[in-house]
Amino acid sequence: MNKTIILYWMRWTWKTSIGRLLSQKLNKNFIDLDEFIENKIWDKINTFVSKNGWDAFRDKEHECLKEVLENYDNVVLSLGWWAITFERNSRIILKNAYKLIYIYSSLKDIVWRITNDENSGNSRPNLTWKSVLEELSEIYEKRKEIYEKFYDLKVENNWSLENIVSKIISKINYWNICVPITNFSNIEKQIEIINNDNRIKYVELRIDFLDDAEKLKEIVWKIDKQIILTLRTKSEWWNFSWSEKEYFEILQKYWKLWDFVDVELSKLENTTISQNSFPSKNKKVKTIISYHNFEKTPKFEELVKILEKMKTHSPDVYKIAVMPKNENDIEMIYKLSEYFKQNFSWEFIFISMWEIGKQTRIKIPQMWWLLTFWSLSDISAPGQIWFEELYEKIFNF
Repeated sequence: MNKTIILYWMRWTWKTSIGRLLSQKLNKNFIDLDEFIENKIWDKINTFVSKNGWDAFRDKEHECLKEVLENYDNVVLSLGWWAITFERNSRIILKNAYKLIYIYSSLKDIVWRITNDENSGNSRPNLTWKSVLEELSEIYEKRKEIYEKFYDLKVENNWSLENIVSKIISKINYWNICVPITNFSNIEKQIEIINNDNRIKYVELRIDFLDDAEKLKEIVWKIDKQIILTLRTKSEWWNFSWSEKEYFEILQKYWKLWDFVDVELSKLENTTISQNSFPSKNKKVKTIISYHNFEKTPKFEELVKILEKMKTHSPDVYKIAVMPKNENDIEMIYKLSEYFKQNFSWEFIFISMWEIGKQTRIKIPQMWWLLTFWSLSDISAPGQIWFEELYEKIFNF
């Protein structure tokens, strides 16, 4: 599961210092992209640019960024001050960042830091070949406008490093939102909304609602977020009418297109299905094993047994969604969450459905669930919250 935290902004914001301290506090490794590049090219960036030009450096920067994001999934990564402004970089950053943190300072504060530490940040040459202060004043507002487009969390650097890092940690585990797509008639508009909204981290493609599976490739390449492939049967609410054989044929055919594949436990427990029917594991594709009960919330002991059954299939993510009858059923999900955290070391998503279960969809931070499902257009499960409902109230912190 990708838990990489990415920091960005311009020089003289202590971005690297914040990143190093944050990584220590979170027990993660720290990677400074500029240092990573210099280790690859066996040279300083300013020397490399003088010899080869900016275009060659940007190619090398993109190559190294891609390498880091593909091979490290639980680090704190500090970007160079222009990296995120290039579309080919921002696309892979937005898709792979667990949290994207924008460290900003006022122009006045940055000028003060430069004045008091004239050797700071000189590993890169000036882009305009003017003095640092002239260059900074000229590009500050322009770049600020670009940077405002991307962040999950915006933190002003006007306190001590300890205070800044404490503030980041207090908010960094806030939840990730997944929006399901069940209506493919207006898919272009939905993709546009999804790609332009940084609050959305995951997209669930409910392909049991898609009339032509061949359309999948065209859809996938247009989505810049983590994608979950989900194929439900009628017993799991909604639209699937194919045979079990067809079910696994689709999973096998499109397995490598996704970041996650969500498979119902009952399908894997069915003895008529050959073990070879399930697609072989690919390190870039995570498996979500799901259990849905649309009639009730089983007793705690039954839910624990379900988790143990899931465990035999080695999922990357455990998902349980049940129907509550009363508040005791809601508490059952919270109790199960605590049990899971104490006895398992994987990611999980536990949900109570319908109206009274909505509270479980907005308690992700306290429960440490991987994500929550909010509706962008049509709902894909009973009790799913409309995307804008309560959003500003909940996220205004």
